Amino acid sequence: MNRPGPGSFLRLLMLLVLAAIIAGSAIYFFAFWDPAEVTDVTLDRSGPAFVKLAIIGLVLGASMIFARPRLGEILNAVILWGGLGLVLIAGYSMRYELEDMAYRVMGSLMPGMAVEQGDGTVALARDRSGHYVVDATVNGASVRFLVDTGASMVTLSARDARAAGIDVNSLHFGAVVSTANGRSQVAPVRISRLNIAGASLTNLRAFVARDGMLDTSLFGMNALDRFSSWRVEGGRMILVP
Repeated sequence: MNRPGPGSFLRLLMLLVLAAIIAGSAIYFFAFWDPAEVTDVTLDRSGPAFVKLAIIGLVLGASMIFARPRLGEILNAVILWGGLGLVLIAGYSMRYELEDMAYRVMGSLMPGMAVEQGDGTVALARDRSGHYVVDATVNGASVRFLVDTGASMVTLSARDARAAGIDVNSLHFGAVVSTANGRSQVAPVRISRLNIAGASLTNLRAFVARDGMLDTSLFGMNALDRFSSWRVEGGRMILVP
């Protein structure tokens, strides 16, 4: 009388696994899924996930039964895919730390870059000096802003104002503002359109600084107030349209 070999035992084990998957699928659909509660052809969130797992199990089980892999190949596959699964689990559990690290790297390599995220918000990365800078367009001209929550108004440098098509020589510098360097005179203007990534601000009040007063234009609170909200998370600033 011949004893069953390892191959027969493995095939029997896989048949049992397949039977469990089929039984679980039947139980789910006939015991837990009530067609009367479904208004369309879609299932709930657990249904598609369960079906995907069942399909994967069927494919793996069929391949192991008919291909008859060796025990060493099975162990290698378990180690490989198990290690990959652990890496994915670790990456998911550390997703916020990895995301923060990615934004820090982006802030160092591409300062000023604004990223429109999947939920419609705009993310600004912090630069090497710890400030938030953003590349925008003012009336179609490229302008780099320093986000300054201490500035009440958007303030353009004279150079950026000229690039945006503003005749600086015809402006009246009669408004007095307080800066870190003391009191200075600026000219009030209106910006037709200021674009940051997917966000657009129209008819925006602003100041224009005198020549030599500012090296970088300031993105002040009146522009931030045009967003429904904004917050700082780790190494980025989130603007919510």
